[in-house]
Parts: sequence; structure tokens; C-alpha cells
Amino acid sequence: MDAKNILQNRSFRIESRQLLKSIRILIVSLVFLSVAWFPGNARASLSHEVHTLNEYHFTTPPGLQSKVEFWKKIYSEYSTKHAVVHDINNLDIVYEVVYLGGKPLSRRAREHKLEKVKAKYRSILRKIAKIKNKAGLKGEEERVFKLVKNDFYKASRNIRAQLGQKDRFREGIERSGLYIKEIKRIFKEYNLPDELSVLPHVESSFQIGAYSSAGAAGIWQFTRGTGRLFMRVGYDVDERRDPILATHGAAKLLKKNFETVRSWPLAITAYNHGLQGMKRAQKRFGSDFVNVVNKYKSRTFGFASQNFYAEFLAALHVVKNQNKYFPNLTIKKPISIASFKLPDYINMRTAMDHFDMSREEIAEANPSLRRPVLNGEKRIPKGFVFQAPAGKMNYIVARYGHIPQKVKYGSQLRTKWYTVQRGDTLSGVALRFGTTINSLKGFNNIGRRNRIYAGQVLQLPKGKSQHQPAFQLAKLDSSDVRTENVHAELVSYQVRRHDNLSKIAKRFDTDVNHLTRINRFRNPDALYPGQKIKVPSQEEIPGDSSKTVVSKNFKLTVDRSNIEKSSKTTKNSVTVKTEKAVSSSTLKVARKTTEGINRNRPAFKPVSFSQNSNSGIGTITVDFDETLSHYAEWSLLSVRELRRINRIGKRGDISVNDKLRVNFAKTLPDTFDEKRQEYHKAIQEDFFNNYEISKLTIRTVEKGETLWEMSNENYAIPLWLLSSYNSEKDIRSLSVGEPIVIPVIIPKDKDA
Repeated sequence: MDAKNILQNRSFRIESRQLLKSIRILIVSLVFLSVAWFPGNARASLSHEVHTLNEYHFTTPPGLQSKVEFWKKIYSEYSTKHAVVHDINNLDIVYEVVYLGGKPLSRRAREHKLEKVKAKYRSILRKIAKIKNKAGLKGEEERVFKLVKNDFYKASRNIRAQLGQKDRFREGIERSGLYIKEIKRIFKEYNLPDELSVLPHVESSFQIGAYSSAGAAGIWQFTRGTGRLFMRVGYDVDERRDPILATHGAAKLLKKNFETVRSWPLAITAYNHGLQGMKRAQKRFGSDFVNVVNKYKSRTFGFASQNFYAEFLAALHVVKNQNKYFPNLTIKKPISIASFKLPDYINMRTAMDHFDMSREEIAEANPSLRRPVLNGEKRIPKGFVFQAPAGKMNYIVARYGHIPQKVKYGSQLRTKWYTVQRGDTLSGVALRFGTTINSLKGFNNIGRRNRIYAGQVLQLPKGKSQHQPAFQLAKLDSSDVRTENVHAELVSYQVRRHDNLSKIAKRFDTDVNHLTRINRFRNPDALYPGQKIKVPSQEEIPGDSSKTVVSKNFKLTVDRSNIEKSSKTTKNSVTVKTEKAVSSSTLKVARKTTEGINRNRPAFKPVSFSQNSNSGIGTITVDFDETLSHYAEWSLLSVRELRRINRIGKRGDISVNDKLRVNFAKTLPDTFDEKRQEYHKAIQEDFFNNYEISKLTIRTVEKGETLWEMSNENYAIPLWLLSSYNSEKDIRSLSVGEPIVIPVIIPKDKDA
């Protein structure tokens, strides 16, 4: 080859290299431009993950394996007869798998048994932390030492017990057959990954009636606040309870989460933790999910949120291998439901008569209908999507045309309320409003002791005297005022020799007329020794006979011998965790027995107007679980108008006990108040249908402790419930060492 050709080839190679270099520079420049203009996409690309809306390969990211493996075992190896005692941060550390016995234990008995096991390992870990020469450890101490390795005292504070879920997961798979086909179809409609359909296994095991202490409902466990963004959540209808309607809401929420954070692990975690929290985490730590789990610190980003995506991956694995883990499954067949939109308000009885369906059949096909509609207190609302078995729908649509126009309505039935005044009795309220004691008890979840209290809001059943507006408080005539304590409960009393009604009334601080009425005496003078009658129990602490004993464990015991000589004081013991003085009003609440615990919160403060104001502007006091959007809905105003009236900026918020101005130009205060009462009543009913209060304890506020932590992490109770047992306090501004009453809740045993 001559010199000219050699030079030409060399020149060509140099130009080729320069061209390739230029191309590389161009590619790098484009990448950095994409970082500048599309930061969400850039983070996904640089972390070697490709996140798209409808296609994503859900694999376990490095660093999350131990969490996923832990939850696989919870779902597929350990049943609810087992509890895994483990470290809350390192799920590789499992101290013991506790067998809870063949017979189901009550929640209290189970927690008592597990607390002993946790106390055992706390003691071992703290002992190891104090020993300098670890080589001499033997037996259980040596095993725990090798398991934990270091930070033993810290580990002693991080012991947790997780109940197994194998039997529930199996039942969930079998139940899922009813809805899974339709759920997947809906997700496909929203262009979402098919795998997301397993989330109800994590949330609820596909139980329609699932309800958490935080107020989350249905198979998708929507809270009221989040549910209202995507579906109807009210006193008459709660679409969170309908698996199919709620699936549309879940699809919208998951799609919104993903389009915001552009990462499926973060979007799924946001379903549990909240989108704003995940946005903050992503801003600080990027889209590396394991990095977020390990480093993001927030009071609300606790064990549940940190493990939610790992639970999802574990559930996905178990569902994909369900025949391996659960042989001989009996999966339920898909439901066949059709629907049509009601053009009018109709009563439940009308629907039952004309659709040839029982109340139970309507409730089963329409799980979003709440108790007030099912029992006839409210009408099935106009526009409601009525559901029935597909084979019956044509018949129902045809029959609707035969319903007389006089039983089709253009508006909803009003709900009537009465706020209990001092001196009221349940029998007196029933008599005044033309109803019965049993009806009042049924409508208001009142226990067998007929206890009501001043400030309690009672819902009034249909009766002959329901003319009082919900906004106004009824006035008491002097003849209605009783001398007995408003909190009085009825107890049994055996008539003694020489007793008469006057003596008994004086003994129990009541009057003869009241005793005559509650016992329905035809002849009040015809008492005889040994006869058992009803009397109101004493509720005030006797000045001379009460005994307060502060022992090593700070136990408070109240002597109630003046009520019944045979009663045991231990039945009314209240645990006290402080030696500080406790106010008499706090003690008065805390000494109630579990049977007499109030099930309805006190009324919120009603709307008030200035005396010289003709503007229609009223003032309300913000209560728990209320937002600007609620007030806008109840007053027929816009949120923007409410912000303007109250001079609240776009990012401004409201807090409990704040004073807020509302314009009542478009609605009446009593209508506003009725809707407000219904909102809180629905929250109460849902809660007490699923939980009961097992005991009350008194404890003090510790340094650095927030009300949110106390309510949600320590006791898992709603703030409104905590407030109702501390009504004499402003629980937003509790001071360190201040005693407060804590209602301890347990789930109701619905199978009992």
C-alpha cells in the first residue's frame, strides 16, 4: 500500500473516532437535558429501573429481601394460632414463634400471653447489655446474643409480636373469587398493572366488612377523608363498603400516586402512608425505594408504612403460588350483578315490596347502603346505583315503573336530634318525643344500663312529637327536671323489711315518681320484702366512704359499698401510672365500669350569631375530623369562599377548637347542623359496631410525647374518642405530667 493510501486510511480512522466522540457527547448532553427537564423520569433511568403506568416487573429490590421473606412466612406458614416475636427493625431477628393454643383466645388474653414472652426477651437483652464478658453466656442468653449481635439495650425496646395470617390469607384467596375478575377488568380499564389486584389481601383479606380503628373501611381500606375524594361517603351511603365501587376509587388513587412519583414502589407505599409523605421522602432521598425505607424519618412513617411494599410483594408471591401453599382451595364463583340508577328517593319497604327482595337480599347486593337506609330511617337516595342479581334486573326495572308516584320522593328524610340536658332520663326523653326506651337505645347504641349524660346527642326515632328543629336545643320544663344524677345507671335492689318507696328514693338520691315510672308500678304502696326493683345506682364518690390507695403499682380502688354491699371493689379498679394529683372530674370519668362506658361523644358547640348581626354569618367551633370541604358541602358554599371569609390563605389549614365564620345565605343553621351530626354519627356507629372499650386507664403525658403518637401509635384510638373522655381538658395543649384518661379498645368478636 502506497503512502498516499496509508494517509487517507489514517485520516478516515481519525475522522471516525471524532464522529463517535461527538455522538457520545451528544448522547450525554441529551441525558443531562432530560435530568433538567424531567427529573422524575431521570431518577428512574439512572437507578436502572423503567417505570411505566401499566407495565412493571415487580421484583424484590436488593436490601428488601429479609422483609419480603418475613411476610411470606406470615402469610403462608403461621396461622392466627401463632405469633412471631421479632425485632421491629431487623425482621431477620425472630426470637420465638409462640403457639397461642388450639382454642381461640380473646384479644386481651392473647396480648397478656405475648406480653409475658416479650418481657422475657427484654430482660435477657438488658442482662446481656450489662455483661462485659459475653464468652460466658449459655443457653437462651447465648442464643439471643448470637441472634442480635449488638445494640442489645436498643433491641430490648424494639420487640414486637406479629400474628400469623395463613388461615386468613387462605380464606381471602377463596373470597377473592367473588370479585377478582371484575377488579382486574377495572384495572385494565385504567391501564394499571394486573398485579395491583392483590392489594386487598394485604389490606383486608377481601373481607367486605373490614374496619380499622383509624376508620378505614372495606376491602380497599379507604379512610373517610381519602374515600370522599373518589366516591360517596355519607350517612346513608358509604361506597367504601362496596368492593366494586371502591375498586374504581382504588384505581384512581393508585394512578394518581404513580403519575406523581413515577415509581411503583413509592406509589404503592403512598397508598398506605399518603402521597404527600412519599413526595417529601422522594424529594429528600430520591426514588431508590430501599434508601427511602432505611433513611426517611417521620412520625407517621412507622412499621406499617415501612413494610407495606414488602407485604405487597410477599402477597403477590403467595397468590401466584397459591396452589403450592394452599392445596385444595375452594374459590368462590364470581358474582353476577347488574344495576340501574334510581330516578327518585324511595323507602326500603317500597323496594322490598316492589322488587320482591328481602331486606337481607338488598343489603347483600348493595353493601354501600348504611344502617339508616336499611332500617327505614333514611330513604334509598335518588341517583343511587341499585344492584341486584343479573337475572333479576329486567324484572326490577319493569317493576319500578309500577311503583305509585305517591311513594316516590324528591328529597331525603330529615334526621332529628336531641342534646341531653342536665336532669334528663332516658324514659323522660322517650316520653317527650313519643317513642320508646328500646327505640332510643337501638338508635343510639345505649347499653343495658340506660346511661345517658349531659351533652350527649341522641338520635330520635320516628314519633308523634318530632317537630323540633335539629339546630335548636329543647328547653326543659321545671316538671321535667330530675334530682337524680344524669349519669345514673339502673341496678337491681332487693326490698328490705320496713322499706317503702320514699325511703328507697331517699337512699338512692331520686324521687318516688321516678321509681314508680321505671318500675311501672300500678300500686306503689304494694311493696314486699324480697321484691327486686330497679333503682338508679349512685355515681358520685361518697365523701366519707371512698378509699384511695396508692400502692407500688399505683392502683386506684373506689369503694362502692354504699351501692351494693356485695360488690367487689376490684371490678372498678383503674390503673394509674403516676403519683401526681388527679382531678375529681378525671377520676369521675375513669371509675366507670366497662359496661357503663359512654358510647356517644358529647355534642359539638352549635352555630352562634352575634346579637346585632343581620348578615347571616354564624360562627362554629371546629371539631375533630372536620375540614373546610365538609363545611363547604354542608353550607352549600365553596372552599374558596370559606377561605375568603376567614382570611385563610391557600396553604392555610384549620385545627380543632378554631373559630370559623360560615355564611348561611344558602342554607339554614339547623340543616347545616343536621348534616354535621350525621357525619359524626356515622363515624361513631362504624367504630362501635367494630370495637368496644375494654377498660379505662389514667396516665400522664411524657416529655416529648405528641398527642398524635399517644392516640395512633401507643393506643390506636381515634382522637375524638380520646377527647370525649377528657372533655374538661384542651387536649391540644396538654402539659408534661398532666393526667389523662385513655380508653383502651379491643375489636368486637363478631363470631361470638
